[in-house]
Amino acid sequence: MSDTVTVRDVQGELVIGLADMRKYHGQDFDNGLSMALKACQLAFPRLTGGHPPERRRIRLVLALSPPGILDGFEYITRAISDRRVIVDPACGRGPESYNGRYYFEIHYDGRKVALWLRDGIVPEGYTLLAKRGFLGLLDEGEMARWRAGKQRIAEMVMRLPADQVFEISAVEPA
Repeated sequence: MSDTVTVRDVQGELVIGLADMRKYHGQDFDNGLSMALKACQLAFPRLTGGHPPERRRIRLVLALSPPGILDGFEYITRAISDRRVIVDPACGRGPESYNGRYYFEIHYDGRKVALWLRDGIVPEGYTLLAKRGFLGLLDEGEMARWRAGKQRIAEMVMRLPADQVFEISAVEPA
């Protein structure tokens, strides 16, 4: 599978890759961008029978809201700006994040799949580092470790097939 996802919009089909998402995001949270991309790669074919979904008919439930994940899903789906997303840190399962869990539901045309990050993708100690980082409590060395951790996660996520990054539920009625 290529490292892109295709969606339909009013101008036709859009092929979106991590490089496109980075330009939109403008920060260094490639870990979240890569998770959003891989989640869509895994979910879309199951929800649409292999056809690119219409991006503005996708709805999301997320159990976390860090900037890379939000910007990644926004770029692919426009669900954040169109208010088609619920952020509920108490929902779902999956490894702990600094502000919830690595759990995602992707809804399309009355159907949904749930995805959660597999154990081992986020290294031990990263979550606490991220919590402290978002609060501005890291010294220079810790900041360098946080940035390196984000990059290592992104590289692992992009290197692995999507089904080795996420557990995924069966397609269910939404």
